[in-house]
Amino acid sequence: MTMRKHRKNRGSTIKKKWLESRVSVEDQNKKKKSLGALRKHQKTKPNSPDATGKLYFQRHTLAEICRQLDDVAGDEVSCNIAAWRNNDQRGPYLTVEVSPQFVAYERRLSNSESFYDMFNEEDE
Repeated sequence: MTMRKHRKNRGSTIKKKWLESRVSVEDQNKKKKSLGALRKHQKTKPNSPDATGKLYFQRHTLAEICRQLDDVAGDEVSCNIAAWRNNDQRGPYLTVEVSPQFVAYERRLSNSESFYDMFNEEDE
């Protein structure tokens, strides 16, 4: 009986972690994106940038990037960046989005866990 309870708790922990990762991915799709805009910049020197602009980070984006930095051993983390061409009354510009690198949830089941343990059900 004790062994079955222990197995049940272990399965529920795995299920809980899976649900937490699933919710966080779904929440990311609903949350506001970290967007900015780049416009052509008038060069004043050879090393001046070709485009300048602002990027507006959302709290959840920075929090995830910081969490990923804590998980790695170095001082650098990779992020995604995307851009779309747009036009408005001020002329052409690029809308840019920065997002944390997507890290897929890895399901780790030991060989001793059964199919029923994974779903927090008892073997019959």
